[in-house]
Amino acid sequence: MTQKQSPRFRHSGIILIVDDEPLSRKTIEALLLSQNYHLVAVSNGQEALEMANVFLPDLILLDVMMPGMDGFEVCRRLRANARLAEVPIIMVTALDDRESRLQGIESGADDFIIKPFDRVELRARIKTIMRLNRYRRLVEEREKFERIITLSPDGIAIVDQHKNLQLANRAMLRMIGAAEDASIEGQPITQYIAPDQHERCMSRLEGVIANLVHVERLETFLTAINGDALPVEIQIGVCVWEAMPAAQIIIRDITERKNYEARLQRQIQRLGALRTVDRTITASLDLNITLRVLLDQAMSQLDVHAARVLTLNAQTHIIECLTERGFRSMAIGRTQGRLGQGLAGRSALHRQPLLVDDLRAVEDSSVQLIAKNEGFTVYYVEPLIARGRVKGLLELYNRSPFNSDPEWLAFVETLASQAAIAIDNYELFQHLQQSKDELDIAYDATLESWVRALDERNQESDGYTRRVIELTLRLARAYGIPDEDLIHIRRGALLHDIGKMAIPDHILLKPGPLTQNERKIISLHPANAYEWLSSITSLRPALEIPYCHQERWDGTGYPRGLKGEGIPLAARLFSVVDVWISLCSDRPYRTAWTEEQARMYIKEQAGKLFDPRVVEVFLPLTE
Repeated sequence: MTQKQSPRFRHSGIILIVDDEPLSRKTIEALLLSQNYHLVAVSNGQEALEMANVFLPDLILLDVMMPGMDGFEVCRRLRANARLAEVPIIMVTALDDRESRLQGIESGADDFIIKPFDRVELRARIKTIMRLNRYRRLVEEREKFERIITLSPDGIAIVDQHKNLQLANRAMLRMIGAAEDASIEGQPITQYIAPDQHERCMSRLEGVIANLVHVERLETFLTAINGDALPVEIQIGVCVWEAMPAAQIIIRDITERKNYEARLQRQIQRLGALRTVDRTITASLDLNITLRVLLDQAMSQLDVHAARVLTLNAQTHIIECLTERGFRSMAIGRTQGRLGQGLAGRSALHRQPLLVDDLRAVEDSSVQLIAKNEGFTVYYVEPLIARGRVKGLLELYNRSPFNSDPEWLAFVETLASQAAIAIDNYELFQHLQQSKDELDIAYDATLESWVRALDERNQESDGYTRRVIELTLRLARAYGIPDEDLIHIRRGALLHDIGKMAIPDHILLKPGPLTQNERKIISLHPANAYEWLSSITSLRPALEIPYCHQERWDGTGYPRGLKGEGIPLAARLFSVVDVWISLCSDRPYRTAWTEEQARMYIKEQAGKLFDPRVVEVFLPLTE
């Protein structure tokens, strides 16, 4: 097998020479070498089939008489191969009889040359058939190109250097709303590009035609004949049109992609809105704040003009407006309804959303009044259901039709669920708060009954404990104690002497001086209080006063001998008040002191028995 090609020029075609005689092959090669063909020579039919598949020749010169597989069989096999069926075949044969020619034609040969052949004739026939083959291929390629252009789902256009259209396929015509047989050749391409995109698109096109860049890709808008804008992605490449540089533009409609991107962006925004409502529900116990945030998000994300949340009273079945947004009239918030009556009442009764396309057609005077005064035409209501019960309704009003696609409806349903949860949480909190308040009242009443029993046993007046508590709370506020801690200080003051319930009457009520052993027994009452009350979780914050009110600033107190700021602040506050009230009250072993005497004593004991800072804050309260 031999291959020969002109070293200086690109070949003008590939010719496969098939002949078993070396001299014959060399003769043909010598004859054609100067014609700038790429020559491939083989010596038998099997090699011919293999090389034809490799090189896809433009012409095959096929000898008929060859050992093994003759030329007729080779020709038949070539025509049976889809890749090689259209390759021209000239049979070179010494057979000049009619039967051989018919057999060659039946095998698929295109022409015959009789050996010995005339060199001039051989060259002429090869040149003619090569030219016809090239023309056939050009026609086929053009037909393929036109078929691709015509059937392409993308728009395809050719634009010349003057920016005028030279070709536009059916897809582009459909994109601009023109008839499929319309002719827009010669028209400026800018006529079909959005005006604000002209400069951007034309600068890219000029760059491609001038070969400054190979390919440009960008997104823009086509302008249809009726003025509609179509989002497209275009790819601009350079081509040759009528021997001049031009731009080939491929145009793809990206409406679906843009719609998807818009839907995705809308979903992201709505997820953010739901997250905002969730955070508000979690962070705030104020139902009005939560629902205002929810309505703001509803109006923004659903593109509605007005919205409101209604509540349903489970006992009276009355429906009332809880909060609203977007209404012109304040009277809308004062409207009421009943379960089963009106649009909202029916929605609540049947637990189903309701869409009204034209409020003006509803035979309900209150609805028609809203439609007239507010200009609303469409209405949507969604029940607020939590734990199987209708808590209220979410109403949406608009002056134009809702874009109520499945995503819109799903978002309304989710907002309604959040509103129902917010209302249910608020009601639960209110019930819990009421229960807690009732428990606190009962709890404090129990504590007070204990203390009254102790006061009666100690032969104290009914107002003694009350005065101690009131003055202790006044001092705590003056000192800056937070309001949330006052409940513990109150309970601590109330229970300050609860430990004395374990002290025998003969010691507790003894009118004269106590013995050392009796004092020791008396000093056990703070520890008693701690032992009895420390197991009660709710009373632990109040134990600082019962357990530490006998401690002294200088460390001489009991039961633990705490000193200075090591003594809990509540106990330091109370100890001053306790001594003041005690000095100003009659006792079995002495009469009450005057307030001036008591004030002087308190002042003298600052820094010894009492916290000086506490005394400083306390004394003005006694004046």
